[in-house]
Amino acid sequence: MTRPGKRSSSDRGAATVEVTLAMPLLGLLLLLIVQFAFWAHATHVAQAAANQGVQTARAYGSTASAGVDDTNAILDQTAGSILVNRSVTANNTATTSTVTVTGNAAAVVPGLSLPITVSVTAPREKVPGMP
Repeated sequence: MTRPGKRSSSDRGAATVEVTLAMPLLGLLLLLIVQFAFWAHATHVAQAAANQGVQTARAYGSTASAGVDDTNAILDQTAGSILVNRSVTANNTATTSTVTVTGNAAAVVPGLSLPITVSVTAPREKVPGMP
């Protein structure tokens, strides 16, 4: 019989093995949390840039290319390296303007590239009394 509180010789090194197995899993969990935070931040940056771009594109007499230029300018100032492989498209119809930002969040976990697609649509401005 062994006394309470004393380990038998067969338990030696058990804590080391447990920590050796648990630490990589904890590290991976932390990296996944940071990866999700990067994805959320990149999505918010893309949303803000698309909102600004659609406001430019929908203005009376403005063009879709002006919306693309404005969106790219905002992304250049705010996105840094958080939004990679980005592209911006805009489309104006007679009644609406749409700006779409696509890209990927910067990868923290190797091999994990989370896609981002944000599309904002707004009605075109009209001058009162004009068709």
